[in-house]
Amino acid sequence: MRSQTTELARKAFVWGTWVVGAAVVIQFLLAGLGVFAYAGFFFWHAVVNASVIFLLPVLLVLIGWIGGVPGRLLRLTAAISGLTVLQSLLLAPYHMAVEGPWRAIAGLHVLNALFLFWVMLRLVERTREWREGAPAADA
Repeated sequence: MRSQTTELARKAFVWGTWVVGAAVVIQFLLAGLGVFAYAGFFFWHAVVNASVIFLLPVLLVLIGWIGGVPGRLLRLTAAISGLTVLQSLLLAPYHMAVEGPWRAIAGLHVLNALFLFWVMLRLVERTREWREGAPAADA
């Protein structure tokens, strides 16, 4: 029999993975809007939503640990925060105005974003599979 806290943490984890997924999709939208509509959207892309994509998975790891979520899902969740840090690091040559081949490292920012998107899709799918396979709480 699971406690109410455990069950609530599991539900919060499942819903939280969907919120992370939405934040990642919004991140792509904000980048596109910053390029094609108004550069002010880059503030929301680089500061606000990037912070959400970093902090929410950290919080979900804690919530998932309380809820007894399998370690593989917790590691996948933590990977999103790690990839978000890498996103910022990949832009360092650009922000430092480095010239030459080193500047090309900043181009990996887009590839890492695609990888982060794929990890997010895996997280949502594996969380759904886990939740469907998890036994129901005792009433």
